[in-house]
Amino acid sequence: MKAEEGFPHVLSDGVVEQFNKDGFVATPEVFSAAELSTLSDAVDEEVSKRSAHDTRKVDQKSIYEQSFVQCMRLWETSSVVRDFVCDGRLAGMAAQLLRVPSVRLWQDQALYKESGGRETDPHQDQTFWPIGDAPLVSVWIPFHAVTRDNGAMAYVPGSHLAGGLRPVDITHTTEPYDILSDPSLSQRTPRWMEVDAGAMIWHHGFTVHQAAANSSSQTRRVFTVVFIADGCARQKPWPTFPLDRDCVGVGELIAGAGMPILWPKPDKTPPVPEQQGILLGVQSKVI
Repeated sequence: MKAEEGFPHVLSDGVVEQFNKDGFVATPEVFSAAELSTLSDAVDEEVSKRSAHDTRKVDQKSIYEQSFVQCMRLWETSSVVRDFVCDGRLAGMAAQLLRVPSVRLWQDQALYKESGGRETDPHQDQTFWPIGDAPLVSVWIPFHAVTRDNGAMAYVPGSHLAGGLRPVDITHTTEPYDILSDPSLSQRTPRWMEVDAGAMIWHHGFTVHQAAANSSSQTRRVFTVVFIADGCARQKPWPTFPLDRDCVGVGELIAGAGMPILWPKPDKTPPVPEQQGILLGVQSKVI
């Protein structure tokens, strides 16, 4: 990708090639320390407001909830988050990594792993969404240094190309499935990614990934944004909030106020959808 193509942040050919080969890649220092601080303050505020009612200790929560506090679609309720998500840098990088001309927002969310929080089981994201094999990428943005002691992520190289893997239900509402033992992965070993604040990790929708438990005394604070290539259609009818809100039927193109095009960058910041879905919990798949 070249600078003259208009991307605010141009990725090298090597970074794009690594992403398409491994299914994940880190991109350091895209946002300044001041920008990251502003974003983290806004996300902290949203998480605090949305989870204020929940006074349970970690060991009193469900298995799924013990992995993290999950707050979704913060762009719809915070103008600071909205400006950050829609400013073109992230979406432009997503378009480069997916090698597509245009991307839409699929969702954003905070994933705060509390002190004492359990591991996040190995899984894929895209198998929980009724979007088939639509090109999709997530960016994982930590607000502080992340290590294996406080909830770092690990990714299975090349797993996005494996195919034939069963969906993993990390909510444990069905029988657990050890995806890492699946023959399709050919005994590939997850690669742990310890990163500093300011770095971001991108992963493909079919990349198998997991997160370590948080044995530190502080909450692991991470914000994620998921982008999907424009021009893709809904494949299955099962309930999925962003599609159902915008009345996208099976076979229809994914579009609507809740999933705006963010690259090419729109002339104006997309308006907030009239109907909002901001609850905690499983309204869409996690990262």
